[in-house]
Amino acid sequence: MLDTKQLQDLLVSKHHLEQRLALSMTARPETWHYIYSKHPELAFTLAQNSNLPQELADELVSHPDPRVRLMIARHGQPSFSALKQLSEDNEAAVRLAVAKRQDLDGQLLDSLYEDGDAGVQLTVQLYQQAQQPLARASGW
Repeated sequence: MLDTKQLQDLLVSKHHLEQRLALSMTARPETWHYIYSKHPELAFTLAQNSNLPQELADELVSHPDPRVRLMIARHGQPSFSALKQLSEDNEAAVRLAVAKRQDLDGQLLDSLYEDGDAGVQLTVQLYQQAQQPLARASGW
């Protein structure tokens, strides 16, 4: 396991492969929080980490940059309330990414089936077909 300084150096590197290596490393939750507090400009990079602590993923769900929220929707392991927030995001791309997840419960699925964006509706129908109620799957 890398120490905080080594991990931080890899993340701020201009080399994409070094950043990818850093994201594949395991670290304690407080390490990721420390790095984000010292380098908030790394939010987009950190959001791509599927091992990011849930507390930090939940914090990044409210980030002003929609690209950060999109990466959390794609790669993060946010809490139910954070996933709900992402499923109601102003950006259709974020909601679309949520619609592709396989860890959604019925409440979130129902809201995505009723989304105002046709692309999100189509995505949830394509990706969540196995979880649809029979009536909905048959077109009722």
